[in-house]
Amino acid sequence: MNKTSLNRFFTNQCSPVEREEIIRWLLDPSNDLLIRHWLRDHWESLPADELADIDQEPDMEKLWGKIRTRIKEDQLDPHKGNASPKFPEIHFRKWAVAALFIGVLLGTYFIYTANSFNQKALADETVKPSNDIAPPTQARATLKLADGSTVYLDDHVNGTLARQGGIEIRRNEVGEIIYSGAASDAITMNTLSLPNGSKPIRLLLSDGSLVWLNAASSITYPTAFVGQERRVSITGEAYFEVSENKAMPFFVEHNQLLVKVLGTHFNVNAYENEANIKVTLLEGMVDVGDGSMTKRLEPGQQASISKRKISVEAAVDTEEVMAWKNGQFYFGGSDIRSIMNQIERYYDVEVEFRDDVPYRFVAKISRDVNVSAFLQKLELTNLIHFKIEGKKIIVMK
Repeated sequence: MNKTSLNRFFTNQCSPVEREEIIRWLLDPSNDLLIRHWLRDHWESLPADELADIDQEPDMEKLWGKIRTRIKEDQLDPHKGNASPKFPEIHFRKWAVAALFIGVLLGTYFIYTANSFNQKALADETVKPSNDIAPPTQARATLKLADGSTVYLDDHVNGTLARQGGIEIRRNEVGEIIYSGAASDAITMNTLSLPNGSKPIRLLLSDGSLVWLNAASSITYPTAFVGQERRVSITGEAYFEVSENKAMPFFVEHNQLLVKVLGTHFNVNAYENEANIKVTLLEGMVDVGDGSMTKRLEPGQQASISKRKISVEAAVDTEEVMAWKNGQFYFGGSDIRSIMNQIERYYDVEVEFRDDVPYRFVAKISRDVNVSAFLQKLELTNLIHFKIEGKKIIVMK
């Protein structure tokens, strides 16, 4: 299915035969990723003034009922003729209907906003909850040195932090932790950790490799790499841009997981409260193993590791994977528990589920907003509601 056909379908310009073919294609779950890409591209191009007449929150159940009825009556029933579907009773422009339509077809609920519209909407919000939680404003890291001492870091701690075995550890004006100097034969290990409620931090290892560390994560590494390999271990989530050195391969460990690289860009998500460990390759080549098997990844592929099994997804949305590093929340059809796991880590809150919410959500929201603004976007679906009680968020239908 090409983009031209989809454009024609959602502007009611295609023939009845084309329309039936496209509907069947949309309903095929194997096309979910392609549909999400198409939706993202077109929604981002929608100017803010196109949304000016959306003056009420969408009732997704009623909207789906209307769309489903139209499809059944006008498209899938051969005895009804070839009338084109119309939506005169819905107070959205055609592109907004198209976006919501795709979301419902996929069993997800779409609250994606174009950047200009998103920023305007957040700026115009006047009703604020009395107890709100602001996003983190800095990286609150701790650096545990080889001698057991700990350096506490925030945005006000810059300059030289420590010296170990000829290696200087310093933090520059943009908050990056840098290791430099002449290595000794002795291997000394450091651990950099971020708690919940922290912005990501960037680390420059002694070999020139770059690491971005997410909230509720840690990385243990030598102050300088010596010998025939480079080896680090992580908890939580980290993104790597590894400096190429074919004579000294680079390894990332997490429990039984081992990622072997030469020079590449990849992300490792290994939070304990997530269902699977995920390794996503953006550039280069990696081998992912768990002690019993090994899989090789190519760019755009993701390995998912669970219960000593490794499965590989051929094409993932790398923008969604890397959203945390780029200052965004991005969910391409995520369940609410996965979404709230990120909220717990980023805003340093406790989440309580009072109801089961079986829906999946598609959303792209800045990480610079208060938690209430984030939750209000999800509530626009009218399928989920939240209550903030101190540092606890309660999830309800």
